Amino acid sequence: MNRVILISLVAFIAASAQGEESVFDLRIRPILSEACFQCHGPDAESRKADLQLDNRESATAMKDDHAAIVPGDPDASEIIRRITTDDPNDRMPPPDVGEKLNAEDVELIRQWIADGAAWPEHWAFVTPERSAIPEISDPKWARNPIDNFVAARFEEEGMSASPEADKITLLRRLHLDLIGLPPTIEEIDAAMADDDAGWYERAVERLLDSPHYGERWARHWLDAAQYADSDGFEKDKPRDVWAWRNWVINAFNDDMAYDEFVITQIAGDLLPNAGQDERVATGFLRNSMVNEEGGIHPEQFRMEAMFNRVDLIGRAVLGLTLQCAQCHTHKYDPLTHTEYYSIFAFLNNSHEAMMTVHSDEERAEADILSALIRGVERDIKEEVPDWRERMAAWESEVKKLAKPEWHALEFEFDDSSAGGQRCLPQGDGSYLAQGYAPTRHAPKMTANAPIKKITAAKIELLTDPNLPRNGPGRSIYGSSALSEFEFNVGGVETDIAKYGDYKRVPIESAIADVNPEERLLGEEYPERGKPNTRVTGGISLAIDGKNETAWSTDIDPVNRNQPRYAIFKFKEAAAIADDQIIAVRLPQMHGGYNSDDNQNNNLGRFRISVTDAEELPKFAVPTRVQEAIAVDPAQRTPEQEHIIFSHWRTTVPKLANQNQRIAALYRAHPQGTTQLVLQERDTPRTTHRLDRGDYLSPKETVSMDTPKFLHPLEVREVPKR
Repeated sequence: MNRVILISLVAFIAASAQGEESVFDLRIRPILSEACFQCHGPDAESRKADLQLDNRESATAMKDDHAAIVPGDPDASEIIRRITTDDPNDRMPPPDVGEKLNAEDVELIRQWIADGAAWPEHWAFVTPERSAIPEISDPKWARNPIDNFVAARFEEEGMSASPEADKITLLRRLHLDLIGLPPTIEEIDAAMADDDAGWYERAVERLLDSPHYGERWARHWLDAAQYADSDGFEKDKPRDVWAWRNWVINAFNDDMAYDEFVITQIAGDLLPNAGQDERVATGFLRNSMVNEEGGIHPEQFRMEAMFNRVDLIGRAVLGLTLQCAQCHTHKYDPLTHTEYYSIFAFLNNSHEAMMTVHSDEERAEADILSALIRGVERDIKEEVPDWRERMAAWESEVKKLAKPEWHALEFEFDDSSAGGQRCLPQGDGSYLAQGYAPTRHAPKMTANAPIKKITAAKIELLTDPNLPRNGPGRSIYGSSALSEFEFNVGGVETDIAKYGDYKRVPIESAIADVNPEERLLGEEYPERGKPNTRVTGGISLAIDGKNETAWSTDIDPVNRNQPRYAIFKFKEAAAIADDQIIAVRLPQMHGGYNSDDNQNNNLGRFRISVTDAEELPKFAVPTRVQEAIAVDPAQRTPEQEHIIFSHWRTTVPKLANQNQRIAALYRAHPQGTTQLVLQERDTPRTTHRLDRGDYLSPKETVSMDTPKFLHPLEVREVPKR
């Protein structure tokens, strides 16, 4: 069960109104909604002809089996006695719930019961019936069946149609309707010179083939989906979501079928062999506002976005307001409070992802660069014919590397140094930075020591779908910069705000699985009013005592969004007494000056661990390379072999020139841009009914399901990708 099932909702299409709304909808339902529904909610039973009595009803009424409503007999209907009595114990609504009904409302209810107490289905859920095409006095006037209905109404009202518009007026209307642009002088001249009777049809076809057609008509869907190029709320930060906008425009121009159009936007990432276009389509449900104000709780505003998505499914797809049922059973439409959260559950298992997208031109350029890189790698294999044997020998050295036992630290974070950012535990010892993203801060955190002697510390920078481009950082590129890594020991009672009271543990050396060449910080992270002098580079810059330098994992657009790690070896083992704790400080001073313009360069998801091992690895090998090496050579896929080869060649001094050429080609790779999308979680979330819509008041668990007013749900197994 997942979002693929939710697409069955699109099979429901609200019927158009048949005639005027009933007296019940116009006069009676509003009275009952105001005075009765708070206690006698419009659940499945109360939508029948008999209002159910709850525990406020007197024992006498229940014992005598008085019916709340007896159609055709107001005096026998308990509701009339209750809304007219002066006895506060019997009166409805009770004095502590609402005011007594006025005489006009009482008379309306009395008359409604006398007329049979009709409780019609909402007009939107009445199955439409095809009407007979009316006969008209001038059949030649009608060019299609719709004209018959128009002409019949004209005749009924004693009216007649206006004369047909002239050719220029028709052409102008056609242009404005189909592409939103007036005809050019050349187009008008061509139409005026076309004396053939089919000129109008040809003009229609020409405009339907115009790319402006999609631009014109996609605007209606963009409006329904709340398309916006900024986040909203106080910061209203800019965001790139043009890829989804273009997808919608192209869908209109390609005359995509409506079911495919909706299915792809709700669950494109779950479709078999989903590519960039299918994933981009899910941006439909990511147009909600994003709040990154300082101090906000990320889960609160994730829930706000979730409510918005359910509401969007209702308004844009079902033509139905679902928002009321967020807090209570819908007063007017057949949607219960629980059913709302059953719909909610379909969407609740997604990451708030931001993927990298490339234009067609960028994809073509990337293909060329990839071909050039493969060419250099082929040259390497020809120049080093025994590369397989040499690579195997290197693998053996990797397998002999020390494998210390690492113990993840469980931190408490000092809010005063976090700059408004929240670090949320992920259940595996790692923390995910969310909410406000300060551009420069030095967060402090404390942890109990899992071991009493510590010889080294390790920081892992992990990828995560909830980070830009999958992370592992929070910058617009999914990268980060660590200005310093500081490890300290202090007393249990030491105030973290008095950080200087902790004793620094000197670091002797550090290794990392990625060490970019030193370079000036990019223009994306500007200084205020002065040139940028800050530098990023290899891991040594994170232990040089300077906030002006930083370790960065941003080596190139292709390889930056991978998990990375660094190991810090202490000069002497740190002995942790029973009354001492660990304090870590992670200065991140390589962002810009304006957080409102996405200028952060922060860690995204990280885990810090310690070991008491005396022997440590002599060099660092990327995690994905280690995973590939762990696979038996005979069982490796071509991709796994390429991962190993691509790293091994960088360790061969003889190949320095070729490696530099390849590195330059990787750096030239198109950056692409980002697009907010949905991405299914591997570990399902549990969905609860939220009392009164409050995310802090979860009640019973709710399973994914479609509302009962829809057709029966057909569950089909979706082919695995």
